[in-house]
Parts: sequence; C-alpha cells; structure tokens
Amino acid sequence: MPTEKLALMPAGAASLKLGILTAFHDEHLNYVKACEEMGLAYSLIDILAPDWIRRVQESQCDGFLLHPPNDIQERKSMLDEIAWVISDLLQKPIYPSFKELYIYENKRNMAWWLKSQGFPHPPTQIFARKTDALDYLRQASYPLVFKTNIGAGASGVRIIQSRARALHIARAIFGFSHPALTLGEIRFSSKYKGIPLPLLGRIQKHYLIVQEFIPIRWEWRMIRIGESYFGHKKLLRDGFASGSGKAALEQPPQELLELTRQICERGGFRSMNVDIFESEKGAFLVNELQTIFGSYSPIQMRVDGKPGRYLFRDQAFHFEEGVFNQHGSHLLRVMDFVDLLLDRKKER
Repeated sequence: MPTEKLALMPAGAASLKLGILTAFHDEHLNYVKACEEMGLAYSLIDILAPDWIRRVQESQCDGFLLHPPNDIQERKSMLDEIAWVISDLLQKPIYPSFKELYIYENKRNMAWWLKSQGFPHPPTQIFARKTDALDYLRQASYPLVFKTNIGAGASGVRIIQSRARALHIARAIFGFSHPALTLGEIRFSSKYKGIPLPLLGRIQKHYLIVQEFIPIRWEWRMIRIGESYFGHKKLLRDGFASGSGKAALEQPPQELLELTRQICERGGFRSMNVDIFESEKGAFLVNELQTIFGSYSPIQMRVDGKPGRYLFRDQAFHFEEGVFNQHGSHLLRVMDFVDLLLDRKKER
C-alpha cells in the first residue's frame, strides 16, 4: 500500500468496511474516490432497489455514507425516510447523521431549527394555510423573498417586488378553490435551446416560505467537517450569493468561526456548511445550513495567502497550512466517519 494512504488511515481503519449508498445521481463517486485514496474497503449499495433493506443488512458494513439529492422534493423525502430506517430502525451508523440529512435541502426544518435554537437569521414565515399566507402578504412590506423547500444554488429563490404578484403566487400554491384541485406554482427552465420548459416535477404546492428581504454586502460560507473549520466570502451576482460561482478565499472573521462552532456543537453536526449573510448594516445572519455543499475546489480558505484550515484546540482556533478539501470535501467526511466508527468500536 502506498505510504501516502498509510498516512491518511488511522490505526484500526483497515478492519473497517464502509457502505456507499447510491441513488439517483452519481454524487457517491466522490466517496468512492476518497475511500480508494485512503485504501479503505467499501461496498456500493443501491438504496433504490426493492430489496435495499436486505442489501444493507447483509453488506457487513460498519457504517454507511450518503449524498442525498437536491433537485426534486419527493426524491429527497424518500432518501430521508431511508436514512431514518438505516439509523433508527436498523441501528446502523450513517454519515452525515440523520439529523443533518433531515435539515439538508429542507428550508422549513432549517428555519424552525434556527428559530428554536435562538441563532440570528433573516426573519422567516412559513405558511401551511392559505388564509394565513394571504393575511400576511396583504399587510407586508416589499420586496419579499419567496423560497421553495428544496433547491440548491438559489434555484428556488425569488425576490417578489409587489403585493399583487405575491398574492397571485400564494393563490396558485394553495389553490383557488379546494386544495385537492391545486395545480401549484410552476417554474420554467430555458436550458433547452432557449425554449422555456415547465418543470412539472418541481411544482410547489400547499406551503409558502417567505423571508424578509435583507440587503447584503456578501455572504460568508463557513464550513465544519470533523475537527476542520474553513470560511470564505461568496460575492454577489444578480443580487444572489448562492450559486453565483464568485468567491474570495480570504480569512473569515473569528466571530463567524465561533458562531459556526456554536451552531455545530448545539446541533451535534459533524459535516455542516453555514452560509451567513453580512448585511449592509454589518449584521451577521445565518441564511443556510447544508450538510453537503458545492465544494468544487480542494482549497476552501486562505489565510495570509496560504491555503489551509482551522482546528479548534485549547479554546482557540489554530491555523494549519495545507490542502484539505479533495474530492468535494468528501475525503474529510470519510476521515471523520472513520474516526467516529473507531471510537464506537472502542466503546463496545
């Protein structure tokens, strides 16, 4: 085995076997690359197969890695249910944890979690009744931000400028008569030769998420994976930081590192991206919590021009130079999961 793999693999890790769960897309391939780089044994398990429970039970895996979808609500809901069965009913370790997966691409759960835990975030209202939504929209100040429950890279976010437009969307979402007759709000895509195509598989129905519009300077992407912390600035494009593809890899404020640590400690989160607005008035507000995020570069932070990460030791953050975010940051996730599984074995 090459020496670089031995350097990554903790003592005892050679006895482990990881299950990599496959589903609708090929996001699991980064887990494969990470396991192969570490020299870890793994097995691919199709959790969309009718006999997926048997496959999990007979796999002889010590734990299971999952990268859930972020495009269609019904698919995400099914993967949440599967993750619950694995972690709660079968009592098998899963990474990220079920709690992290349940918040992922679920803006309702995320908003309720932030509010219940008292962390600063843009004021958000979630409506399940048409009358409540219409009453709120009639007296609200505009613009407002409408969000779908699922949707990465600002794909489900719209800035609504007028009361008339907001009321029309709300009536479409909840139905103009009986809820059973609701067609919902249809989004369109123009990716096919410039022709707008109705995204019928992503119709929004029976709920409305409304966020107060906050003018921002930029957004900070803060990251914790295992004991590693990162942060960089996401710049705006067309009024949005999410999905802008524009980043400035500069040192994040210590205040945001500590806020990220507190959020992750409170939630027991081991793999979490915390996107934080810096408003034009200088306030910091948590906008997103995502256990899986777009990590397209192996470098997610620079301090004094040097790539690296922060480690929290002796009640302080200490910088360590290096490149740590290989394979979409999945290498760090696999390393953290291995450490958790080895600790679990020691406790038995």
